[in-house]
Amino acid sequence: MLPPLQTLEEVGSTNDEARALGRSGAPSGAAVAARRQTAGRGRRGHTWASPEGNLYLSVLLRPAVPPSKLPGLAAACGLGMLDALDGFGLSNVPQLKWPNDVLARERKLAGILVEAGRDEAGETFAVCGVGVNIERAPANLGAICLADLGAAPSFSALAEALRDGIVARTDAWAAAGGIEPLAGIRDDYLARLTWLGQQVVALSPEGYVLCRGNLLAVDLWGRAVVEAPDGPRSFSTEQVSLRSACPPTGAAPTRVPAGEL
Repeated sequence: MLPPLQTLEEVGSTNDEARALGRSGAPSGAAVAARRQTAGRGRRGHTWASPEGNLYLSVLLRPAVPPSKLPGLAAACGLGMLDALDGFGLSNVPQLKWPNDVLARERKLAGILVEAGRDEAGETFAVCGVGVNIERAPANLGAICLADLGAAPSFSALAEALRDGIVARTDAWAAAGGIEPLAGIRDDYLARLTWLGQQVVALSPEGYVLCRGNLLAVDLWGRAVVEAPDGPRSFSTEQVSLRSACPPTGAAPTRVPAGEL
């Protein structure tokens, strides 16, 4: 049985709250949900907009996996989110964007941030933080919300379903064995991966275009494989982020700094 889920009206960061639970020895599945965040953050330290009307949730996880497999945790959590969203009548509508976003109709519906920590006993843990647009979506980012999709789950029901889905998928991923990050979940991951077989742009952390080509796959080690003009190239999540080469109307444009060749 999972521990009770804590719900707060406002917090600096739900990930910080869940990390504090982890350091104190709380069990896997402990979670914190908030209606507003004042210091939310995303991948690579980006600020995460956290307006009221959406859900901000962080789940404490203690997967018993070898260190080599831990980079696949975000993918397992993403699949757990889709499991939960499918239960609200959105079957196969949300898709995963490599490496850590959830899209619907090719617009951002949710983001995922996984952070690691160590408790007072020296045991490692992870926190999966998610932000889901329920009633509002940042217009300037080309995002989408559940209300736009015709889904109207309550805050509490969505928080519980997402926590349960994330924990269940993480447990199954850990039990599947293997040392590769996507061992046991790669087929499911590819089945819900957006832009597969489509033209994408691979951007460096600074926003420079590294290559353009078809997204061929994500391999067992979690690397995106892009068919570049000179042949297939594999990229880790630290090296690039991906954008569609043909984003939908109104979506945030691909940023290309001046001076790009």
